[in-house]
Amino acid sequence: MSMHKDTLCIGIFGLGTVGSGILSILSQNEEVIFQRLGKRVYVKTICIRDLSKRRLFNLEGVRVTDDPSVILNDPEIDIVVEVMGGENPAFSYIKAALENKKYVVTANKEVISKHKQLFFECAKQNGVDVYFEASVGGGIPIIRSLKVGYAANKIQSFFGILNGTTNYILTKMDEEKQAFESVLAEAQALGFAELDPTMDVSGMDVAYKLTILAAAAFKINVGIDDIFYEGIENIHLEDILYARQFGYVIKLLAIGKRLSDQKVCLKVHPTMVPIGHPLAAVRNEFNALFVNGNALGESMLYGKGAGSLPTASAVVADIIDIGFDTALQNSRRNLEIEFLQENLVPVDQLSSKFYLRLSVADMVGVLEKVTAVFGRHKVSVANLIQRENDRGLAELVIVTHEVAESNMNHALGELRNLFEVQSIQAVIRVGLDE
Repeated sequence: MSMHKDTLCIGIFGLGTVGSGILSILSQNEEVIFQRLGKRVYVKTICIRDLSKRRLFNLEGVRVTDDPSVILNDPEIDIVVEVMGGENPAFSYIKAALENKKYVVTANKEVISKHKQLFFECAKQNGVDVYFEASVGGGIPIIRSLKVGYAANKIQSFFGILNGTTNYILTKMDEEKQAFESVLAEAQALGFAELDPTMDVSGMDVAYKLTILAAAAFKINVGIDDIFYEGIENIHLEDILYARQFGYVIKLLAIGKRLSDQKVCLKVHPTMVPIGHPLAAVRNEFNALFVNGNALGESMLYGKGAGSLPTASAVVADIIDIGFDTALQNSRRNLEIEFLQENLVPVDQLSSKFYLRLSVADMVGVLEKVTAVFGRHKVSVANLIQRENDRGLAELVIVTHEVAESNMNHALGELRNLFEVQSIQAVIRVGLDE
């Protein structure tokens, strides 16, 4: 990269919502960016899959191609921006760009989650860097905060609401007292949810993001297969109403915790968050990361976690950041070459408080049988509500004290086999202070 020239020359892969957002920000905030950076940011080439597709904005002065080598082999292009999404061909484009000594900025959580170590090593060998702020939490500077803003701290724990779709669904269920299916349909109609929402509602999207945060906060290299994740498909309106009654709001959280110097836990699941906690107030499509640092204490980052301009905002911030660093000398800020060997503690060795909702036969002695099962597995009950319904069944709602996950699983196994227990309707972890 030439240090003296007064422009940063960019090539972009992908011209969907994020790609068009980048062009919009670069033109709208052109002067602001120039004043901050002292350089002009110039988009030279955009590579797209389908040249016949009509574009709604002005691409005057920009070369549009469907041949990736036009960008990858252009010696003038300093920074390659990848906003096409998906693992392939994004992986091969990023790798080739780094090998050609180009800086890379990406918004792609899947490709970073799966290939971060290879990218970091490749970037180091070639004297460049890879930036991925936009891959987690849209426009909120989460990665930058973990790397730079909180750099003086040992991060003890973080709790993130990192998926706008699921947070939107849970918020609407809570505020409008609607069932999951009808809120999902409404979210799809408004464009807050994909037509195939599996990746979001299953918790998989958040699990990818959690692996990236684990690298930034704890310097550990884990993949999605290493992480326990559970989605919101089984959250019913009744559970949201009971949660409120007990003083909680249900959120899908990404949780990262240092349990000791060598042990870390990483998991994604619906959690009952105390109503007074800052995360409980994060509504609709907003995202947040609640961080606990050993020097700073508690801190929360909050903002829009998705969408064209918020995500593009993070991409352009990374471009500017590269511009700052290379104006002085090559930067190495993002490269975690030495991942630490931390031990990931399996979920069944952790403990939590639990909320359970059981449908049981409405007859004498059922409660005694259920509590006897709990007694055998050292599960202690903190709160209990028993309600009859009209079908000869009763509903038992129980909040436990803290209990080991393995004990809880054994107790649930035994409850499922009890003749009097018709079904276990819900099992949700409670609280952040496990």
